[in-house]
Amino acid sequence: MCLLMIVLNLGLFDCAPRAAGSAVTWLQFDREGITNGQLWRLLTGNLVHWSPEHFLLDVGAFLVIGLIYERFLGRSYPWLLLAAATTVGLSVWLLQPDVKLYRGLSGVDSGQFAAALCLEVALARRHPRRWVWVGPAAAVFLVKVAYECATGQMFFATDSLGNIGQPMPLAHAAGVAAACGIMWVTEQVRKRAESKVVAGTTALVFPWTTSRGTSNLSR
Repeated sequence: MCLLMIVLNLGLFDCAPRAAGSAVTWLQFDREGITNGQLWRLLTGNLVHWSPEHFLLDVGAFLVIGLIYERFLGRSYPWLLLAAATTVGLSVWLLQPDVKLYRGLSGVDSGQFAAALCLEVALARRHPRRWVWVGPAAAVFLVKVAYECATGQMFFATDSLGNIGQPMPLAHAAGVAAACGIMWVTEQVRKRAESKVVAGTTALVFPWTTSRGTSNLSR
C-alpha cells in the first residue's frame, strides 16, 4: 500500500513527470466532483497529499504503525483500513460542507493508532506492567483527539512542516470511531468462535449434555 501511495503521489515531487500531477487532482476529495457522481473521491482522497512533507509525515506514520501491528490485527486489518478511509470521506462530506477539497491519510493513521491502543489495552489487562507505557500513550492520544475536535487546531505544532493542508480534526475522530467499531466487531467474532470451540469440546467429552445426547439417554 505504501508503494501504491508513492506512485499516486509522484506529482508532488519535482522530479516526477508532469502528467503525474493530474493524478493527484483526479483522486483528491473534491466536493463538486463527488456531487457530480465521482464517488471514488470519498475513498481516494485519503491516499493523496498536499506536499512532499505532508506525504512523508502521513505515510511514514502509516508504515511504522503497520509494520508493528499488522501481524496482530490479521484478517481484520484490511477491513480496518477500508472502514477508516470510508468513514473519513463520508464524515467530511456530510458534516463539513464548507470543505471543498481534502487530502491526507491522517484520519486512517488515527484509526490505526486507536486499533493499536485497543490491542495494547487488552494485553495490559493480562500483564499489568504494560500500563506503564500504555496508560500515558492512551491518555495523550485521547487528549489530542479531544483538543483538536474542541479547538479545530492540531495538537502538535505542524507549521514548520510545510503545506499539510487545512487542519481536519473531524477526519481524525472519524478514523478513531471506525477503528473502535472494527475492533469491537472483531472481539465479538472472536468470543463467539471461542464459545463454539468450548461447546464443541464439551459435547465431545460429555455427549449427554447435548440435546441429542439427552434424548438418547432418556430412551
